[in-house]
Amino acid sequence: MTERATAAQALRTADVVILGGGPAGLAAARLLNQRGLTPRVLERDASPHARSQGGSLDLAEQGGQLALREMGLDRKFEELARPLGQRLCLMDPDGTVRLDVDDSAGEYRPEIDRVQLRRLLIDALPPETITWGAEVSGVTPLKGGRHRVSLADGRRLDADLVIAADGIRSRARPLVTAEQPAYSGITFIHADVRDPGPGSFVARHTGEGALQALGDDKAILAQRAADRSVRVYFAVRTAEDPARVQGERFGDPASVRERLRETFAGWSPDLLGVLDEIDGDFAYWPLYGMPAHQRWHQHSGITLLGDAAHVMPPFSGEGVNMALLDAVELVHALFSPAHATIDEAITVFERGMLDRMAGAVLDTGAAGELLLNPAGTAPLLTHFTAAAER
Repeated sequence: MTERATAAQALRTADVVILGGGPAGLAAARLLNQRGLTPRVLERDASPHARSQGGSLDLAEQGGQLALREMGLDRKFEELARPLGQRLCLMDPDGTVRLDVDDSAGEYRPEIDRVQLRRLLIDALPPETITWGAEVSGVTPLKGGRHRVSLADGRRLDADLVIAADGIRSRARPLVTAEQPAYSGITFIHADVRDPGPGSFVARHTGEGALQALGDDKAILAQRAADRSVRVYFAVRTAEDPARVQGERFGDPASVRERLRETFAGWSPDLLGVLDEIDGDFAYWPLYGMPAHQRWHQHSGITLLGDAAHVMPPFSGEGVNMALLDAVELVHALFSPAHATIDEAITVFERGMLDRMAGAVLDTGAAGELLLNPAGTAPLLTHFTAAAER
């Protein structure tokens, strides 16, 4: 009796290339490696320490934590996680504290620094899995559903399956959908207070968790990191700056300080004092998002994960949770005996993922409206009150 063909059987002899060494790509690599595959991860960073990985992340029980359990990394995560990071201080522009709450009694969503999560995932892979300094310049379809991945240095790799987890500027997205990320109308300027002094107003109110000072469509947001530094975000509704790219560092910190003081004129001097504490560069971070409902066209041998598929602003904290779930659900589909081919498994995965993401995108948009609102803290306080009464 002939054994029924499955996607898992096809994967045994397939060349699998993963674009991007962020959470989604590394999680997919770990899950595939656990099942005996040797995918190749292409990461443009020259090394794990080539750049800052950003602030901290809160991982949901049925999101990031579920994925880490699937990967067998939950115990190591617990060693790094910071449950006290769930604390929130909500403040008016004049420095009045409107809410100071420890949310640990609700859903368990401990914080972990982005760099720690990435290191955890990297260490869970054989060292040869990741090719560092591999900047993807293009992805070209070949016959039979295969693809050729071209790198900026002239190298080329052919793959039976391309898993594109290469972020907002994914080179693979045009092969899957005509949808493109749109600017949200909100820009963050962020920087770090690497060593807050004992008299730091922002550090004191950030505590072990987060500070949100909200007013008149603007916000000053702060997060504590594991190394005791504080990352500060200045959020404004503004036109996108076409002369800058996401992540670009400003070359003149003094002019940025002056501009931010003008933007936040009238806010508490205690809050604005954080500008003098910042001892690193300021960076530009315009926020983008994909529509809640996307149309993907027919494709073969390729799929998108994480920000490549559904980038969203960080207001609800769901981006990394959804990205890690993407990896879990994709690998489950690929190894399900119900799917006869890799493409069939991908189709089922993508249908479920896009349905799941629609609600997450809408929730994120709603959260952004609460944070950056002409009425300041009032809408968020009303939201918290209504949630407590349910």
